[in-house]
This record gives sequence, structure tokens and C-alpha cells, in this order.
Amino acid sequence: MKQSFKTQPALFATHELLDHPALSALEGIEGLIDWTALEPLLPQGEGRTGRPGYAAMTLFRALLLGIWHNLSDVKLEAQLARDLMFRKFCRLEMDQGVPQASTLGRFRIALEKTGHLDAVLTQINEQLSQSNVILQEGRVAIVDATLVEAAQSGLRKPDPEAGSHVKVNTKGKVQAKWGYQAFVNCDEDGFIFATALTPGNRHEINSLTDLLYGSEAALYADSAYSSQKVREWMTERGITDQVQRKGYRGRTLSATERARNVEIGVTRGRVEAIFGSMKRLWGMGRSRFMGLARTHAQFTLAAIGWNLTKGARFRKAYG
Repeated sequence: MKQSFKTQPALFATHELLDHPALSALEGIEGLIDWTALEPLLPQGEGRTGRPGYAAMTLFRALLLGIWHNLSDVKLEAQLARDLMFRKFCRLEMDQGVPQASTLGRFRIALEKTGHLDAVLTQINEQLSQSNVILQEGRVAIVDATLVEAAQSGLRKPDPEAGSHVKVNTKGKVQAKWGYQAFVNCDEDGFIFATALTPGNRHEINSLTDLLYGSEAALYADSAYSSQKVREWMTERGITDQVQRKGYRGRTLSATERARNVEIGVTRGRVEAIFGSMKRLWGMGRSRFMGLARTHAQFTLAAIGWNLTKGARFRKAYG
């Protein structure tokens, strides 16, 4: 017998509906780590202004959904209101309101100000190491940077904290863009261990030691990091030098050095794949926010989101 159409449909979800396969897409991430271990690292009370408050973990998970689905805070608020999978992941009941865009924004600012996002990334990586999703023994560091174009204010004023990034393209044409350089240190499997962000006009080599722990088995990087100082730093710590060499005026690379650069480039491709996917799928090629600190916070959130999705895929594939 057909059910009659009701002008006032019941606003509730049955247990059977919440178990629908369409809502299980995030279960791999849900069961990947102990989320309660992250709670002490999250700012508390930031979602409690005005309307009834939201748990810090609810807001944190909402921001991750915004990263994964390339949503502004306004669009994220709307999606939380209408998507059962989003509600389930954030533990929002059907009769419960959703965080406003302004609440999500305040929570992001609080994450930025506390500086705890790096600690969240480290805590997640430690859990993934303990469950053998990430392999620590003999881990190498692959370091590289990519340009993140700066946002503009409503008056189309450029972000004053960014800088001009000059690069020569494959056709030999000089291109300059206003933005930031986003750095990562990842391993051979593509898990991110550290991030950094600088104005676009700062030389890459200045951020190298900020990204490393000093205990890596080897360092893979492009020729921008090739210097005697870096080589001495690696030697002091017993780190194998896998930094590509660069030629100079009057001293071109030998055939052996060119072959070595090509071999190193194969491993370095892991980090380039991260940048490409983040920009193509998550819109990370351009900042949504003004300022270095806020842009860095968004990039670190993306790194956290990246490791969670990659970890879930690894767990599913390898057990």
C-alpha cells in the first residue's frame, strides 16, 4: 500500500536509514583513529556564542568535510543542514540545528590562534604509526613547496602578507604570481609529517630545517635545496643526501649528476602528486582567507584531511 504524501513530513531518520550504504562513505575514516585523543588539542567553547553550542569535535569534523568537498563556510553550513552523511559524521541529530558559517569561521580562527593544528597532525600520525598504517623505521623525508595564490579583500586589495613568486615556465617565460609558498614533508607513501607556509618571495631553502625532525633516513628534494650548508647539516645527523644537484654558469651537470637527478625525481613525484590532488580536488591552489596564519591553518587542515583519507584507503587495502 502506498504511503500518502504528507504536507508536514516527519523530520527524523530511522535507524535503518542511518545504516544505508550511501551514508557509509566515511566509516573508514571514522574507525581509523581514536578521535577522543584529539579532543584536548581542540579549542573549547568557540561554538557557544548566541545559539546553543556545538562540541569542538563536531566543528572540527565539519571543517574536515569542508576541505574534502571544497566548500566555503556558507556552503558547508547548507550542506550540514541537508546531508545525512554530513550530519552522521559530525554527530548532529536530526532535530538539532547546524553551526552557522560564522561559528565555523570563529572555530577556525581559534584553531589558528592556539597553534594546535600541528599537534593534531602529529597525534594522528602517531596513531597511524602505532597501527602500522605509517611505517616509521627507515622513513625518508620528501620536501617540496607549491604556490598557493593569495586571496583578495572585498575591495580587490591584495593580501599584504603574501609575496610575489617568480618562476620560469617550461617555455622559458617568466611568470610572477602573488601568494604563498606551501611546504610539506612527506614520506614515500605520501603521508604528510609537517607543513610550513611563507610569503611567495621567500627562498625555499630557508624553510627546510623547520620541516625536518633530524631523524629521517634520507632527504629527497629538488635543486632549490642544494647547498653546502644543507649537505653539512645532513652529514651531522647521518641523513642520506638525495637532493638534486644544480648546474652553475661555467659548470654544467655531468651525465652522472643528471642521471642521479632523474632517479631522485621519481621518488620526489610523491609530493608533487599531493599538491596536484589538493589543488584539483580541494581547491587548495588559491587561499580562501587573507593572511599568512589563516592560510597556513587551512593548509595544515588539508594535510590532516589528506592523511585521514590516505590512511583509510591503506587500511582497507592492506588491513
